[in-house]
Amino acid sequence: MTLARPFALLLALLPALAFADLETARQQVENQQLDAARATLERHLAERPEDAEARFLLARVLAWQGRPLDALPLYDRLLAGDPDNADYLLGQGQALLWADRPQAAMVPLERAATLAPDYILVQQVMQQARAALSTPVTIAEQPVQPQAQRRHELELSYRTDDLDSGFDDWQTQRLDYVSTRAEGLGWYGALLREQRFGDWDPGLELGAVIALDENWTLQPEVGYQHDPFFLPKWHADLRLQRRLPAGFLGAVSVRRTEYETSRVDRLALSVERYWNDWRAGYTVNITDVSNAGTPIGHDLSLDYYYDGLSYLGLRGTFGEEEAVEGQRLLTSDVRAISLQGRHWFDTRWALTWEFGRHDQGDLYTRDWVQLGLRHAF
Repeated sequence: MTLARPFALLLALLPALAFADLETARQQVENQQLDAARATLERHLAERPEDAEARFLLARVLAWQGRPLDALPLYDRLLAGDPDNADYLLGQGQALLWADRPQAAMVPLERAATLAPDYILVQQVMQQARAALSTPVTIAEQPVQPQAQRRHELELSYRTDDLDSGFDDWQTQRLDYVSTRAEGLGWYGALLREQRFGDWDPGLELGAVIALDENWTLQPEVGYQHDPFFLPKWHADLRLQRRLPAGFLGAVSVRRTEYETSRVDRLALSVERYWNDWRAGYTVNITDVSNAGTPIGHDLSLDYYYDGLSYLGLRGTFGEEEAVEGQRLLTSDVRAISLQGRHWFDTRWALTWEFGRHDQGDLYTRDWVQLGLRHAF
């Protein structure tokens, strides 16, 4: 009897001791003591391997430490026991995204969105994965940001524009480079050459995407053309983006474009909405063209995402905008519609395409086709 009572007391205390370990680990995470939290959780799981709550916290700690590949086996085990747990699916999707596998991340994220359609964080991380190829967007509900691997992409593209009203056709050749990380600084650049009115103009573009915090993103961009005939001498653009509730994004940008004989200043106000597999956007452009009026134009967009980061997109433009005719800059009515997309064959290769029609008032109508080959590394 004397030995039985201490053993009984010990058994009664075990759940409380396990709870204390978990609370200690949570407090260590709150204090950003991730190494200590990992040690506490690993010790705890060695004694209580069936504790799914501790395993889930350890998986998140590993991802926050910049070790998403070590977290993935833990998520596999958690989902084997509870495949319909939206939190586990979200965690696995975040770990895959931070491991530079955005397409693979879409699989658990899309399942989580189906199981929990009102789970706002799932929608936000899906948005982040879809934007990873071009515009990194931060999501910081964690106490510490992970260091995801950087992704680089090159795209070679060619575009041809068929003009009526006696104008020669246009051509555009581009080599684009993009470097992104799911959480952090991104940058991009392009070498280009365009042919219009029988002349070629080469150019250079450079830009960056700077995450100021979990909601604000700053995007500066500059472009330069040496001794241009029809392209501007230079342009500078600054865009500020804000994450809003319910899948909305708002943005404002200012742009100055300097031509040989004229200057264009533009203010653009944009709003986007992401939900499930869709994205919709609207932009109003208010432009001040020296010697050519103050045109106001409107851009509409609708994208459908499939198979991870592949997408189909519809674009529409109406209102007024500036047009280049030789070395003259003038304002005219405009209506345009286009269909575009990017199809990923695997995690490294994608085909980009676009075709559409652009009516530049009474000046001309352009029909164009663009094809590109993109490689991720």
